[in-house]
Amino acid sequence: MHLKTDGDRIAAIRFSGRGCAISQASASMMTEKVKGMRLEEALQFAEEFRQMMRGEKPFPPEGELEDLDALRGVREFPVRIKCATLAWDVLQRSLAKLLAKKTDGGEQE
Repeated sequence: MHLKTDGDRIAAIRFSGRGCAISQASASMMTEKVKGMRLEEALQFAEEFRQMMRGEKPFPPEGELEDLDALRGVREFPVRIKCATLAWDVLQRSLAKLLAKKTDGGEQE
């Protein structure tokens, strides 16, 4: 994950890696969705998306998630949920580390 911030917002984000079509598509959609979000907002959204994929939280009405709506059907295949959430896990860990650094007074990326 390559993440560039502009203050408290995600200015640019890229994900490079190999995996199945679901993991690659989810990573691509994730980068589009969170670009421009505040760091805390993106961290919260990533957790909510993971909860939706695991069935712990309902999906919003069709259309609200835009391209991410395409991943709704993955939930019916439990073995593939990890594929759809892999990039989101990496995003959460990356944002948590970045926010911890910012909280500790170091504004490094």
